[in-house]
Amino acid sequence: MIAILAICIGPVQDPDFWWHIRIGQWMVDQGRLPSTDIFTYTVPSHVWTDHEYLTEMAMWLVYHAAGTVGIGIAFGLITFGAFLILYRQVRRQPFLIAGLGLGLGAVAGYPIWGPRAQMITFALTCLELYWLHAYLSGRSRALTYFPLVMALWANLHGGWVIGFAWLGIALVAELIGWAWQPSNPAHKAHVRFLAIITAASAVAVLATPHGFGVYLYPFQTVGSQAQERLIVEWFSPDFHQSYLHAFELMVFAVVAGFALRRPSLFEFMLVAVALALALQSVRNVALFVAAATPVMIGSYSDYWKQLSTERGWKRELPPRRLFAVVTVIALLVITAASAVRVVSLIGPDHQRSLDESSYPVGAADWLASHPDVGARMYNQYGWGGYLADRFYPQPNRRVFIFGEAALMGDDLLNKYQDVQTLRPDWEQVLDSYQVDYVVYNRGEALANVLATQPQWKLVYEDSVAVIYVRQ
Repeated sequence: MIAILAICIGPVQDPDFWWHIRIGQWMVDQGRLPSTDIFTYTVPSHVWTDHEYLTEMAMWLVYHAAGTVGIGIAFGLITFGAFLILYRQVRRQPFLIAGLGLGLGAVAGYPIWGPRAQMITFALTCLELYWLHAYLSGRSRALTYFPLVMALWANLHGGWVIGFAWLGIALVAELIGWAWQPSNPAHKAHVRFLAIITAASAVAVLATPHGFGVYLYPFQTVGSQAQERLIVEWFSPDFHQSYLHAFELMVFAVVAGFALRRPSLFEFMLVAVALALALQSVRNVALFVAAATPVMIGSYSDYWKQLSTERGWKRELPPRRLFAVVTVIALLVITAASAVRVVSLIGPDHQRSLDESSYPVGAADWLASHPDVGARMYNQYGWGGYLADRFYPQPNRRVFIFGEAALMGDDLLNKYQDVQTLRPDWEQVLDSYQVDYVVYNRGEALANVLATQPQWKLVYEDSVAVIYVRQ
């Protein structure tokens, strides 16, 4: 668990972070939520349903008080809290299998962990599934409080909709069980209780400033084909990437575990749906970790217990004093190594280095020193949040696009992609929006083509970004 904590805490690398803290600051200063887009000149009339306003205000307050170090620690603790919930769910299983399973889950989700609002959905998913497993096994009725969790969830992150997916899986599993064993009163009672909790949760979600509008946002995101084509985290996992090999291993481990122990219908459906989501979009790997880790640990633990009973294996611990000394030494080494790793990752120098290699820091400095250059910008999508944070509310530094894709809308996303991929209408798109300067990645196709156009002049270049100004 100490090592998992070190994995959960990391530097800021999410490009959306910058506009999250800027809009959080805006809401704290203004004392209200944004009703329309404030960062672009392209879609200023689009209605902004800010589904994670509480998270953004909290992010700004933490950032204002403790910078990116505080942000890294805060979201690391949220993610680690989710793993504590997972641990509590499997704490009665053999410690070695539980530890290996939790460790595999932490490494499998490593590409996802970090200071991002999605970690709140991961943590609340772990809590919901913990309560669902406990209720279906007859150990607890804590699920009664879930509507209150949903009311909070809907104000923290748009991922609240996944909470209904898990409830729906439990309902379907119990309905099938009721149909298969109509004489068993437990299934009927479970269906009634889960239906009541689902209905109450659907009402609780309305406890947001957006009212019924909160229902529309998740479907605007999920139903957007433009987002699936453009945004990397919505792509399917590419298993040629080494950082996804642990996720691949976990998938095989879960399937092999099912061969060792037949899962319950709820467990099977839960893992199947979570795996389908993860294979559809890499950002959903976190949901797979939340759903599959306890099931995987349970499968191997039950098989291990059965094997131990059949073969009469007995575990003999070393002498108590020796065991204590070895444990203390091991914990000190692990803690020291974890602390060194965390300090090196979230330190200001490392964060500054990451920012300078990931964002147009030098280009933004040049624009700041030349305030009269340009009126309408075309920018790289992932840089929109950083540039908005740097320059809002300067009118000639409003961005073309930034990372709130649902707010941008598919029409703008498609036009952005037309320019990015140099489709036949790319120049018409720039002309229609009266773009007179471009901030883009050095060496990418668009930047290379602009270098050949006589009406565009290169005014800034570094290893990360270029700025072209229309003549």
